[in-house]
Amino acid sequence: MGPELRKARLAQAVQVEVATGGRVESQTDINAIIRYGKSTNHVLHVLLSIFTLGIWLCIWPIVGIVNILSRKTMSLSVDEYGNILRQRLQ
Repeated sequence: MGPELRKARLAQAVQVEVATGGRVESQTDINAIIRYGKSTNHVLHVLLSIFTLGIWLCIWPIVGIVNILSRKTMSLSVDEYGNILRQRLQ
C-alpha cells in the first residue's frame, strides 16, 4: 500500500476520533496521538472560590480529580497494509 493511501487512512481514523471528542496532540504521516478529557480551569475555580467566600474550595478538588481520572491518551498508527492500530497510552 502506498504512502498516500496510508496517510489518507490515518486521516480518516483521526477524523473519527475527533468526532467522538478527542483532540489531536501530534500527528505524522503514519502516527497520531489523540487525547480525550479536559484539564481543570484553575482561574475559574479561584474566582468561584472568591465569589462564594470559600465554599467552592470543597468542590474544586473533586472537579480536579474527576478531570484527571477521565483523561486518556490514544496512539493511532497505520501499518504497511493500511490497518489502523490503536493503543491506549495512559
